[in-house]
Amino acid sequence: MNYIWQSELFPKFLFKKQEILPMIQQFAHDMGEVNGMLVAFSHENKQDLFAEVMLLEALKTSEIEGEYFSREEVMSSLKANLGIKNYHESSRNKKANAIAHLMIEVQNSYQKPMTEKMLLDWHQILMENEKGITAGQFRTGTEPMQVISGNFGDFIIHYEAPPSENLPKMITQFIKWYNDFKENDLGKIGEGIILSALAHLYFETLHPFKDGNGRVGRALAEKALAEKFETPLFISISKSIEKDKTRYYDELKQAQRNLEVSNWMVYFCSILLDALSDSKKAVLFTVKKTAFFDKFKNQINERELKAIQKMMEMGEDSFVGGMSAKKYISINKTSKATATRDLQHLSEIGALLKMGGGRSISYQLNL
Repeated sequence: MNYIWQSELFPKFLFKKQEILPMIQQFAHDMGEVNGMLVAFSHENKQDLFAEVMLLEALKTSEIEGEYFSREEVMSSLKANLGIKNYHESSRNKKANAIAHLMIEVQNSYQKPMTEKMLLDWHQILMENEKGITAGQFRTGTEPMQVISGNFGDFIIHYEAPPSENLPKMITQFIKWYNDFKENDLGKIGEGIILSALAHLYFETLHPFKDGNGRVGRALAEKALAEKFETPLFISISKSIEKDKTRYYDELKQAQRNLEVSNWMVYFCSILLDALSDSKKAVLFTVKKTAFFDKFKNQINERELKAIQKMMEMGEDSFVGGMSAKKYISINKTSKATATRDLQHLSEIGALLKMGGGRSISYQLNL
């Protein structure tokens, strides 16, 4: 047997629960902390945080596959689709709109049972603007579906998926396995984590689409968590995977060769813990933003507000190089004198911190 799908025992995955129990307990603790902070959030703050987390997921799940979008393109589509105030138009980038649309569909599906139609609909949303791809259909044909690397004539085959002719039966088995999944002895959180890890591995093993399997598979992992937790999640799995995607592919490759998947479970739990840690940072950043605007909202003009919001959109400490007069002019389409005066004012009231000197002066948010 080269791959687990060739085993008569597939999909009877085996793993040592004691190896992941401490990680499940840590996840439950950290999730409790995050939920505790969210209780005090306004509806608007929750929407903004939700959009930010989905933005990260959309960007990073695409970057894993070698596609790069700007934050502005995806965020405008997310906020327009979420109905957030002052956002009514999606990006003109059809692919950015597609990944944003998929993120929202996944989170909205947490109360719905998994179906074959749901997977096909997700693929249709994701791939409808891709040339050469039949969106919303499982792969067909007699050519083997292989994951390869290397140069022409010197390929390395990393994985070969089940033949297309086997997919109808295997997809039906997968849907039944997913909807029947139970792991009651580790609680709701443990059940969600285990289903997320195994469903992603199972789906990637089937590799049912010609393209888009990774993005749909990661979306599936997030749906599994939200479904078992019975609530949409403020978490980005793809951001954590993208930090070391070489290891992700190595772990996946090994897990697809042996039904004893303890190493995969430990790895995936570490991904979820890292993702939750990032979410906690995002929640704390939102708390800081709220306090910032409560303090300065009556002291800043419209130009200053626009520049600050631009800095906030990029996340804490991620507005590269800080705010300069040149950047301020570009954002507000104003004169150098006005930009200099506004930045000096923001510094004087304590909203921005001045960095450097002379021609290299820049400003950072004082959070």
